[in-house]
Amino acid sequence: MADTNRIKINKKIYIWAIKESKKDFKEIEYKFKDIESWISQDKFPTFRQVEKLANFLKVPLGYMFLDEPPKTDIIQSEFRTIGNKVPEVSKELKDTLYNLGRKRDWLSEYRREKGWEKLIPDDFNDLSNKDINTICVSAKEFIDLNELWYEEHRDNASAFKYLREKLESNGITVMKNGVVGSDNRRKLNVKEFRGFLLYDDIAPIIFINNNDSATGKIFTLIHEYIHFLLEEDDIFIDEDAELKNGNEKRINKITAEFLMPTSHIEKLWDDNRLQIGQIEDLSKLFHVSAIALAIKLKGMGKIDQQLVNEIMQNTKGRLENSAEAGGGGNYYYTSRSRFGDSFLSTVIQGAESGDIGYTQAFKLLDDSVKAYDYFKEEFMSYGI
Repeated sequence: MADTNRIKINKKIYIWAIKESKKDFKEIEYKFKDIESWISQDKFPTFRQVEKLANFLKVPLGYMFLDEPPKTDIIQSEFRTIGNKVPEVSKELKDTLYNLGRKRDWLSEYRREKGWEKLIPDDFNDLSNKDINTICVSAKEFIDLNELWYEEHRDNASAFKYLREKLESNGITVMKNGVVGSDNRRKLNVKEFRGFLLYDDIAPIIFINNNDSATGKIFTLIHEYIHFLLEEDDIFIDEDAELKNGNEKRINKITAEFLMPTSHIEKLWDDNRLQIGQIEDLSKLFHVSAIALAIKLKGMGKIDQQLVNEIMQNTKGRLENSAEAGGGGNYYYTSRSRFGDSFLSTVIQGAESGDIGYTQAFKLLDDSVKAYDYFKEEFMSYGI
């Protein structure tokens, strides 16, 4: 009877999955005593064992049942644009992309079943060939953002929260995390990436690396929002526009204009005041980094390259605020920050209405039954 539940996996798939995981074979063997027998085909695993192996190796379960290994890795096959920008993708970033990709796919299918239409309407102006000012005006109109919005927020955390809510109210899911899923031992490297956008017509997801500075998160959020309006996937590496070429340099300039409008700077900049002091004050007002503002000012002819270099030297690599990488703090606050109210409420509503099973709902919340139960009570109390 037991033999009928055994599954034969191609030897090449085992070898590919182990290589893909970048784990030491002894570590795998310690967890799965029969792994050598499975590879040699002397024994065969149960479906549950294959599922556990795939989870442990951090590879898609469906890939384990292929006849041949994928010709390219997961990034190149599913996230080609991102793979082209980051040729050497860490296992942490790869697993995060896969995790968020599955969430996006589910959300897209769910919204389509609920009758959602494309978030960017057909009569919305094609922005790909528009000038920077036109794009910024359209971007703010799309989310109903006041031109002086930044004056209403005293700190960067408040500004980020406000912008996130604006995007989510228009169907753009925003998630942020400093580790892979809920594994606090697997920290995301901010030097590798600051965030990314997984585009979809009705269920785009912006992901923010929570190990970045407070101003860095804001810049990344808007950078990826601009990519959404241009209907393209993206991974964001750095905000230093002068180090970029081509399209990314242009997107950085659009982002800078969105956050620091030239006309506003012209009114606020005083040629008779000490430049360093003004940069410090204005960067706080606009909720941007001193580096981003300095690059903007240099482009406007307000400061020279020497001052830009000085600011870069003084601030490069230093996080302005501590990040919520995971571990410590309030578990529920961290969960809410990672998933966002929009995604949390959608998953819970889907499960409670019977549209999806509880097992799938828990999976979408990274297997956190605890978070599901807590937010179910909260959201249900004011009617999701």
